[in-house]
Amino acid sequence: MAMEANTTPELSGPVPPAVFLRLCAREPYRILFPLGTVLGLLGVAVWPLSMLGWAPSPPLQSHPRIMVEGFVGSFVIGFLATSLPRLLEVEPLSGNLVLVLGVTLLSSSIFHLLGWPWAGDMLFTFALVLLLIAFTARGRRRRIPPPSFLLVLLGVAGGAVGAFLQAEQAAGMRTSPLVRQVSLLLVWQGLPLLPVLGVGAFFLPRLYERESPERAVPALAAGWAREAFLAAGAGLLLFASFLLEAEGKGLLGGLLRVCVIASYLWATLPASGALRAKGTVTAAARFAVAFSLLGFFLAALLGTGRAGYLHLFFIGGAGLMILALGVRVVYGFSGRGFLLHFRFIPFELAIAGVAAAVVTRIGADHLPSGRSVLLSVAAVFWIAALALWAFAVLPFVLCPDTEEKKEAEGGRAESALG
Repeated sequence: MAMEANTTPELSGPVPPAVFLRLCAREPYRILFPLGTVLGLLGVAVWPLSMLGWAPSPPLQSHPRIMVEGFVGSFVIGFLATSLPRLLEVEPLSGNLVLVLGVTLLSSSIFHLLGWPWAGDMLFTFALVLLLIAFTARGRRRRIPPPSFLLVLLGVAGGAVGAFLQAEQAAGMRTSPLVRQVSLLLVWQGLPLLPVLGVGAFFLPRLYERESPERAVPALAAGWAREAFLAAGAGLLLFASFLLEAEGKGLLGGLLRVCVIASYLWATLPASGALRAKGTVTAAARFAVAFSLLGFFLAALLGTGRAGYLHLFFIGGAGLMILALGVRVVYGFSGRGFLLHFRFIPFELAIAGVAAAVVTRIGADHLPSGRSVLLSVAAVFWIAALALWAFAVLPFVLCPDTEEKKEAEGGRAESALG
């Protein structure tokens, strides 16, 4: 990326450890995004480790749980714990609470890696419930969140219910096949889909704004009720699609899911040119939307290789959208939001790695003789893509915005999203 030198604003550098810890307490993404990245690497590394005989538990059991509860969970919780205090105008989470959330997410993934899914699922349930309680218990609201955040709330609540039911089943409690399948869908699809859809619908139209989009959310803004009804309806229809699939009506449930996603994005994004704008981050968002819709459509339509087609959503959809929004958050908080207007070569290479991982993962389901090798190759592509993204983006979690730095060094670090 390049920019005219005379238009480059003053940029901050890494702050001392004590200042950074104060920033993490107010802006938990600074610690939870790196944690999610590590867990995102670990969650796919189990495939090549398994091929070498080094995996401590079956990858079919640990891989999806670490990726959803560790990778997706850390990014979702990190974003919400950072943005909701500002949106609701309430006190941010305490440093101790942020520490508990981080340790819980890490411990959950470690338990999954070691082959104790009941403990991992229960800890993840605890993390989601703790987040919900923390914001429910905070003071009187003077603002309300964007209406699309109702999808986020439904996704987090559904994920907590699903993870709890999964923990009970892993601990030996007998449940019906319907409950078992619904709980899986709530965690493995609902948790990545609903929060990413809700955050994306709010964030994408504001992708290039230097000022925080959260600053422009007045209480009871005109049209809020209509948009909230739209978000709640989309969430309930997505839950209905999970129920249909759990009842054995996979085609109907999958097609309903595609229609709901496409309709909601069409209804919430048509007035914005953000998705048509130039720049690597918006290109990633376009790919993520296309991959998601294509993945759910093919998984519903084609029985053979369904798990592979769903990885169009898991890797190319939710995974890529998380990385795109992660760039926006990290660059915005470090005073580098202006860079979103330009090409981001490391992220472009990461997008190519994600695409290669998707293609290889789909191929694994169609070439049984080379399945284990292809799964490992797909894992390597994802590891390379995520590591490249992390190398180019995560160092800036150490860098506050210029004004933030002055406040933090004075012991008054305040959250800001700019």
